[in-house]
Amino acid sequence: MPSDAGMYFWRAGDELVLFVTGRVTATEAYSMYRHVEGWLEEHPHGSVFVDLDQTNYIDSTTIGTLIRLHKQQRAAGGGFCLCNLSPAVADIIEKTKLTRYFRIIENDALHSIEHDYLERMPRHDGRDVESSFVLDAHNDICRVRPELAPKFEGLMKVLREQQEPNG
Repeated sequence: MPSDAGMYFWRAGDELVLFVTGRVTATEAYSMYRHVEGWLEEHPHGSVFVDLDQTNYIDSTTIGTLIRLHKQQRAAGGGFCLCNLSPAVADIIEKTKLTRYFRIIENDALHSIEHDYLERMPRHDGRDVESSFVLDAHNDICRVRPELAPKFEGLMKVLREQQEPNG
C-alpha cells in the first residue's frame, strides 16, 4: 500500500470517482475539497464515489472533509459514498462510529479502471491549508458525532484563536 498520499480522479457524466492513496492528512483533504467543490457546483445531482482501497490512514480533518462533502452532495440531491475501504480506513470509520452515516460499498468495477485513464488531482502546498478549513472540518465531525467533541477541544480552541482578529 502506498505511503505517499495521492489523489486521482475519473469523471463520467454526472459521476466523479476519487481514488485516494497513502496517508491522507489536512493538506490532501484541503486539495480534495477544493477540487471536488467546483465539480459539485457543476453537477449538484451527480454522484461522488471515494475509493479508499489504497489508503492506509485518514486524519480527523479528512474525516470532517468527507462528512462535509457528503452533507453538501446529499443536500443538493446527489449521491455520495465511500468505496472499497482498506482495513485501516475501515477501522478508523468504525472507531468514529460513522459506518451508518456514510454509505459504504464494495465495488469491484472500480478496480478495473486502468490508471492510464486517471487524472492526478493537484496537491496544494501545506501552507495553503487555512485554519478555518480545519476548524470547519472538526465542527462537522462534532455535529455528526457529538461525543467526539472532547477529543478535539484543545485543537479547536487553538483554531478559534487563530480566527480572532488579534490571533
